[in-house]
Amino acid sequence: MKNLKKYLLYYFSKQFIYFLFAGSTAAFVNFTSRLLLRSYMDIVFSAVIAYSLGLLTAFVLYKKLVFPFSEKPLNFQLRRFLSIQIGFMPIVIIIFMTLSDILDTIGFGNLSEPFAHAISIGMPALITFLLYKLLVFIK
Repeated sequence: MKNLKKYLLYYFSKQFIYFLFAGSTAAFVNFTSRLLLRSYMDIVFSAVIAYSLGLLTAFVLYKKLVFPFSEKPLNFQLRRFLSIQIGFMPIVIIIFMTLSDILDTIGFGNLSEPFAHAISIGMPALITFLLYKLLVFIK
């Protein structure tokens, strides 16, 4: 129970607020780039490229703003960060595609994809914060 309390308290910290800011910025990059790319390519390819741009933004911001104290080598941090993100990518894409279809079916029309995308890129945030804190950007 003591460890659970310790982990829950991580979410009530200045660091978590920075994490939300950095993640929101990365999500904005992801979201807007997908909207721009969608005009030129199919839904999955535009989502993968947008996810990659958001990923790069997230890593840089997390490294500089949220977890600047990490003493591990950059390649160690990047490998672990990418491992976590690659693990979440299929989940985000499945949620995006499924939710997009559901929203289109219930009448959201052209707004189906943007709403589905916004929701899907925010889904992993609570889990990834702890994974980054405990496994990636560690001292």
